Amino acid sequence: MSVKACLMQIQVFEGEMLVGTATLKHLDPPMGVAFGPFSPTSDYKSSVHANVVEGDYGGDRGLVLTAITDQHGSLDASIAIEDWTDPEIGKQLTMFFKDGENFAALFAEHPDYRAYYPNFANGN
Repeated sequence: MSVKACLMQIQVFEGEMLVGTATLKHLDPPMGVAFGPFSPTSDYKSSVHANVVEGDYGGDRGLVLTAITDQHGSLDASIAIEDWTDPEIGKQLTMFFKDGENFAALFAEHPDYRAYYPNFANGN
């Protein structure tokens, strides 16, 4: 399976308002964390939605956010956004999954997951 096929596209909402989208490109499998670039909409406000702005921690602002995918619906995870003006860093979204089994079900085919858990990738 290609890496592109393993990328998860999500939409991030505050209530019914779409504040951005993200592509979960990378994983930290033992921690149950997925992360990738975040693309804000015009309704996104760093002072309201980002946990970290230019390296300054502003609080756990992800509590008001929900992540949804077309394939899996609402994801049971905490959300954190880092917002940097440096184009090399940009805006990043991190999801902290609360249930390891859900994380495994969502990402078992992802190359990062398979690299960390090679026995699971072989069906063992």
